[in-house]
Amino acid sequence: MLLTLQIYYLVISTLIFLYGIYSSRNASHSFGLGLAANIFPVMFIPYLDMDIARVAGMPLAYLPIIAAGFSLAVRNRLRVPKAYSGLVILSLVFCIYAFITTVFIGGMSVTNFAYWFAWPLNLAIFFSAASFFSRVSPDTAGRVIHATVFVLVAGCVVGLFRYASGIADDANFMPVMNRNGTVVLIAMTFPLLLYLHSEHYISKKVLILSITCVVLALLLTFSRSGLIGVMSGVFIYYMRMSLRGLLKTATAVAIVLVLSLTGIADSSIERLERFSVTARMIMNNEQFDTSMNDYNRVMLLTGAVATAKEEFWFGTGLGLTNYRRTYHRVSNHFPDSKAHNFYLSYFAELGIFGFALLLTMCFLIYRTLPPLHSRFRAFRVSFLVTAIMMTMNEYILLPELWFFYGLLSGVSISSARHLAELHYKPQPLKAWENANAH
Repeated sequence: MLLTLQIYYLVISTLIFLYGIYSSRNASHSFGLGLAANIFPVMFIPYLDMDIARVAGMPLAYLPIIAAGFSLAVRNRLRVPKAYSGLVILSLVFCIYAFITTVFIGGMSVTNFAYWFAWPLNLAIFFSAASFFSRVSPDTAGRVIHATVFVLVAGCVVGLFRYASGIADDANFMPVMNRNGTVVLIAMTFPLLLYLHSEHYISKKVLILSITCVVLALLLTFSRSGLIGVMSGVFIYYMRMSLRGLLKTATAVAIVLVLSLTGIADSSIERLERFSVTARMIMNNEQFDTSMNDYNRVMLLTGAVATAKEEFWFGTGLGLTNYRRTYHRVSNHFPDSKAHNFYLSYFAELGIFGFALLLTMCFLIYRTLPPLHSRFRAFRVSFLVTAIMMTMNEYILLPELWFFYGLLSGVSISSARHLAELHYKPQPLKAWENANAH
C-alpha cells in the first residue's frame, strides 16, 4: 500500500502544480485542492504513520501543498512586494543563522539538513502565497477562503464517517497525517467560519451545522489541543463583550456541552480533565511519578527547560539528534521525541538569538493581518489560536500552515489597499482604521 500511496502523491502533486500554473484562477484554488488531495481520494485507507508515509524523507501529506506553493511561485515569477522586504531579509538571516549553528554546534547529518531545509522551503511557500494573494480582488479572496474552509469542514464529515465505519480508530480525516497535525489545521481555520458568517457567505444554519461537525470531529479525534484551540478562537473572536458576541459564544459552548453529554467523547473529556490536574500540579510544584498519565509529557517539558538553559545562547542546532545529544546530558528521562511545545523546543534548538529572530518573524507576519477591532479580525484570531496550540505541539513546519498564513497575509494587504482606495486621501498604513471609522 505504501508504494501505491507514494505513486499517488507524486502524480497528484504534479497535477496540482500543472493545474496551478495554467491560470491565476487555478492558482488561487490550488491550496484547497492540495488539502482535498489529502482527504477525499484516500478516505477509505487506514491510518499510516507520518514517519512511514514518506518519499525521499518527505512526508506524503506535505507534497500537494508544496506543489501548490511552487505553482504560485511560478505565477509570481519569484516577485516579492516591497511590503515584505524587511521580512524577507530577516528570513534570510534566520536561515543562515540556523544553518551555521546546526553545522558548527550540532552536526549537519542528512536528517538534520532536511530539518533545516524545511524552513527556507516553508518560508518560500509563505512569500509565494502572500505575494500572489496580495494582488487578488476582495471578491476572489472571499471565494477562495470560503472554498478552503469548507474543504476542511467536509473533511470533518469524512473523519466522522471513517470513525463510524471502523476504517480508523478516530476521526482524523487525513490518513497520512498525524492527528495532532490535522487538529492544527482544523483549529486555525475555524475562526474563518465565523468570518464567513459575518460577511454573509454562509447562513446561521450552515454556521451551526458546520460548528457541530467540527466540534464532533475534534471530540472523536480525542485531541485536547484541538478543543482548547477552537474554544480559544471563539472567545477571542467575540471578546469585545457585546450582547451579540456573548450569545454567539454561549451558542458555541452549548454545542460543545451537548455533544460532550452524549457520552460519545468521554475519552476527550477525560484527557481534558487530566490536563487540568497536570497543570495544577505543575503550578503547585508537586511531584510526578510514572503511574500518572501525563508523566512522560511533564518529563519532556522539564527536560526541554534544562536543555534550553544548557545551550542558552546559540542552542543545540536544528534536528532531533542534535537536541537529543544535549537533552541526554541534562536529563535522566530518555524519550525519542521533543517537548511537544514549540516554544521550549525551538528555544533549546536555536538559542536566545535564533529564537528571538524567529519570534520577530512571526510578529511581523502577525502585523500584516487586520487588527482585532476590524471586520476581518478572524485572520488575527486564527494566528493567535495557532500560537496557543503551539504550547501543546510542534507542528510549526507544516507547509499547510505557512501557505495558509501566506494566503491570509496577502488577502489582508490586498483588502487594506482596496479600502484605502475608497478614501480621498488613502493612507495604506491606516487603512483598517479608516475603514472601521466609516
